[in-house]
Amino acid sequence: MSMNRNVYTVGAGLIAACMAAATASAQTHMVYEYGNSAGAVSQVSVANFAPNWVATGVRNSAGNLELITWQSNGTALIRGGSATAGAISNAGMATIAMSPTSVVTGAVNANGIMQITFWYVNPFSGAVKLIESSIFGPPALGVRLTKLDSSRFLAATEDANGNLALSLWAVDDTVGLFGYISGVTGSAASITAVSTSQAVTAFRNSAGDLELDSWSVTSANTIVHQATINAGAVSDLDITAWADAGHVATPVVNSSGKLEVIDWIVNPTTGAITRESSATVGPASQVAASTIGTLVFTAVDDSGGKVDAGVWGYNGAQIGQGASAQQEAITAVSAAPLSTGPYSVTATRTAAGDLKVDVWNYFSIQ
Repeated sequence: MSMNRNVYTVGAGLIAACMAAATASAQTHMVYEYGNSAGAVSQVSVANFAPNWVATGVRNSAGNLELITWQSNGTALIRGGSATAGAISNAGMATIAMSPTSVVTGAVNANGIMQITFWYVNPFSGAVKLIESSIFGPPALGVRLTKLDSSRFLAATEDANGNLALSLWAVDDTVGLFGYISGVTGSAASITAVSTSQAVTAFRNSAGDLELDSWSVTSANTIVHQATINAGAVSDLDITAWADAGHVATPVVNSSGKLEVIDWIVNPTTGAITRESSATVGPASQVAASTIGTLVFTAVDDSGGKVDAGVWGYNGAQIGQGASAQQEAITAVSAAPLSTGPYSVTATRTAAGDLKVDVWNYFSIQ
């Protein structure tokens, strides 16, 4: 697809190991461990900020941005603290952790403008303190974030015309760069960092197809487009980097309405993106991607309307699913690691409209 891109500066494998080492009798399992819930929400997002701690960024029942922390103690998920900011619209939002004490949320404010909010979190008690909110145009339909390093992150937004825009931010609230992709209409934009200087965006382009673009962030804090690749028609998507160096995975709802996970390799120098393999399982309508240990973790709204958590690995040539499990009926889902081990967390909006946070565990038994 022909794309016009203008950039403007505005200032300062576990499964693989099992495949190699386990006997034919080994069985893999995904297990729901425990969870906790809060009040009514209309948007959900989640990030891991310290070992066994996660923060959920939500739009609460009052229509305000709220950050809530949760601790997994091995037997239960315990609510830590919370704080609220101003009103936000019912549009896509994201939460990332910059450090064990610094969390960032990206949302769309009540005026339809992207809002980046900085929070202090106590990694021992989970107490939350609002530090500062910044509003950064242009109008946005949704926001996704990815961390580059301890002081910088990228935001991918859909503007009022459905075009993809990238911006580079610093945690001290100094904006480094703002860039547009002009004339490219799409939706469901997502982004993941491949390294401290490279990221990949995924979105549904104007033809309804999955499109991936690679981007280099230079030492001068400029964003440079590198490469583009397209795949088939999708209705929802997400993207995550994972332990296999240079690999990104895109779980999508494909043209058949099924969950398909596609594995890609990104050249660290040129940004060239190569499709490696894919695998397809049952029906899905929404997807979220993260990691669980060294593997890809997916959470979807399955054919029964329930959250379905699955794990995916790579045997050197083919991506494939290990195991999955289901839990509550949902209408929205987000996912994050819980720690460096085989645990992940989902934040969902239940069918009743409430926030539910679930802990999942993946393991193999000989």
